[in-house]
Amino acid sequence: MEASAALAPSQYEALVHITKAVPASSSLDFVLGRIAEALSEHRPTASVALRLNGPDGFMPSGQAADKLFKAAAERMADLTSADLEPVPLGDVAGAVRVPVLANRQIYGALLVADEDLAFAGALARLVAPTLGLSVHATRLEEEVNKRTSTDRLTGLWNRVYFNERFREECERLVRSRETGSVAVIGLPEFAAVARTMTPDEANARFGDVGQVVRQVIRQTDWAVRWDGFDLLFYFPSTSAEAAVEVLKRFTRRMLQLAPYMAPAVGVSSTVETTSPRALVQMASRRFDLAKKEGGSKVICFAAPGQGMNFHHVEG
Repeated sequence: MEASAALAPSQYEALVHITKAVPASSSLDFVLGRIAEALSEHRPTASVALRLNGPDGFMPSGQAADKLFKAAAERMADLTSADLEPVPLGDVAGAVRVPVLANRQIYGALLVADEDLAFAGALARLVAPTLGLSVHATRLEEEVNKRTSTDRLTGLWNRVYFNERFREECERLVRSRETGSVAVIGLPEFAAVARTMTPDEANARFGDVGQVVRQVIRQTDWAVRWDGFDLLFYFPSTSAEAAVEVLKRFTRRMLQLAPYMAPAVGVSSTVETTSPRALVQMASRRFDLAKKEGGSKVICFAAPGQGMNFHHVEG
């Protein structure tokens, strides 16, 4: 595709505003969100999506991009060519694709569509390097987490390490017939507030959570950075009711950080199942129920002979 020498002054101005609004960040969701906001303000006719190689899949910058690119992205083979020139995406009118790469590694393709094909190509050239750096930083962070047992931000265990240890723990529980409890914890209000922050600001705020966790849980308990701003606690030799008492203290300490840091919690117990996967899935479903019950400051658990319980923590 030829360089867009024929772009109108208004199109050049839109390109400048869009590229200035998209900072480098290791959070792909954040970068794509900023792209969507910039397009909405400066070029509503344009849509952008990221199609990553392998199982990572398709990441649109908004609902319009999801509808426009999803079918075409699913049919694309993994990108191997490092040719930096945008080429037309035959499945979508007015669309181009360009490789997303960093450190000589091709991570996928950036898909851009606009009513003006030349503008789509120019935007693709400018945005692809930023996305390449973001993907590269994300991959490096994932690799570090795989090589260590703790999460860099909170100092808690990371999910990979927990999964390895928890399978062994559940096998031990079956042999010993001890009771253990799992809690999946989310911060619904903070997750909403974090969308108004930069990733660095949100991470700094979430980093305080690790200190609160260490002040509240017992030495024998396990605390895990689970997914995004979610946590998982495992309480050995502890019933669901006893785990709830610890979680009440945790909720009150989180409220001292800020009202919007109030958690919602779902709890499961080995009285119900000893399958590692089932324990986590059950706690996750109850976390969803806790959010529906009250959004935050709610603990959902099941007690023998009592069925489902919802505890609202006063704060």
